[in-house]
Amino acid sequence: TIEQHPHRQLRLVWGTVKDKDQGKVLPLLPKNAEYYFCEAKMPRALPASELQQQAIAFGLTGRIVPDVNQALSTALADAAPDDLVVVGGSTFVVAELEGL
Repeated sequence: TIEQHPHRQLRLVWGTVKDKDQGKVLPLLPKNAEYYFCEAKMPRALPASELQQQAIAFGLTGRIVPDVNQALSTALADAAPDDLVVVGGSTFVVAELEGL
């Protein structure tokens, strides 16, 4: 679906939970995206630093911005007008977004 939306650079704000098998999810994600690894404020959240390390093993690159809202703000600040910013990974990450 993302490929159906014209964009120059894809920027993914991405966080997930510890009990999901990242080895099944991370290989499905686009390697040409810029990632902003974050974590929801909950005990089940996978720390952003651990997520980044696991993602690197699958050729995914980006920076750690643990706070979900700060990660989105950073992605938006980095984005050009023709970039696409997507937030996902876990519903818990999306649920923390403020002011949208």
